[in-house]
Amino acid sequence: MPDQLKIIPEQCIGCKSCELACSLANDGEMNPSKSRIAVISFIEGKYLLPHTIPFTCKQCVDAPCMSACPVDAISCSKDKMKVVTIDEEHCISCGKCVRVCPFGAISFETGEKKAFKCELCGGNPACALVCPTGAIIFGRQRPFHSKGLALEMEGYSILSLRNQEGLRQEKSEKGP
Repeated sequence: MPDQLKIIPEQCIGCKSCELACSLANDGEMNPSKSRIAVISFIEGKYLLPHTIPFTCKQCVDAPCMSACPVDAISCSKDKMKVVTIDEEHCISCGKCVRVCPFGAISFETGEKKAFKCELCGGNPACALVCPTGAIIFGRQRPFHSKGLALEMEGYSILSLRNQEGLRQEKSEKGP
């Protein structure tokens, strides 16, 4: 099993230190817009307590970004980590990888006009090192399959059943 980031949303306090550490490690400046990890905050429930979730590339085994790239600038490393990387020299700035990522984990640098994403900081992710609560852990994880998991999600199943029932009802109302 490859080493991957494991995110435990319940432990995230929303401090965003992971964003700053990421941009510092990758670009030499503390700029959240250049971070390869984003802390998403939202409010839910009757007590209006904020929820925060650190979000980054899942290093998918069946990465849609790889198959969408017309010039094969995105590849999976052959080592034990299996990191999905973007070759900046071959990137033609088409943005297809950004559009097809089901998790929104690829960003686009408008200045340099290049796509960028988490590449696990060469095996020592800065976000996991600075997380004060252990919400981000780097270690052995099962490989992530983006398409398979998306189809198994409860929401997808519910929507599919509703759509199928709705189509059946429409056909029965219209007649044969």
